[in-house]
Amino acid sequence: MKVLVLESSKDRAKLISDLLEDYRYKIHVNTGGEQVLDDIKELKPSLVIVNANVRPDSGVSILEKIKSDPRYTKLPVIFISNFASTELPTQVKRFPNVDYLVEPFKIKNFRHIVERWVNFRSLYVN
Repeated sequence: MKVLVLESSKDRAKLISDLLEDYRYKIHVNTGGEQVLDDIKELKPSLVIVNANVRPDSGVSILEKIKSDPRYTKLPVIFISNFASTELPTQVKRFPNVDYLVEPFKIKNFRHIVERWVNFRSLYVN
């Protein structure tokens, strides 16, 4: 299963990659958020993980790009943020097939969410 990770911090991207590679996921990291739709089209990932702090666009604008494309409305996305605001979860939850995860998070919970979405995608989405 392929996972696309949009993360501006190379250290956090490596941490996520290390966590998921243990479970035999193939990880592709995009540290800038540019050309995210091209990456999705090329890689055909089962899951996309987006950090709210991705630059030059914000994570929310990247999420909007993904979900506004009819080809990717069913693509599961895990949106990670270290903000404790009430606005951000509201913005994120208006999109289908998106989980909102606040840092710091437990590794066990993160892996559970990843596995749930990947299994969902393999069972129910073309």
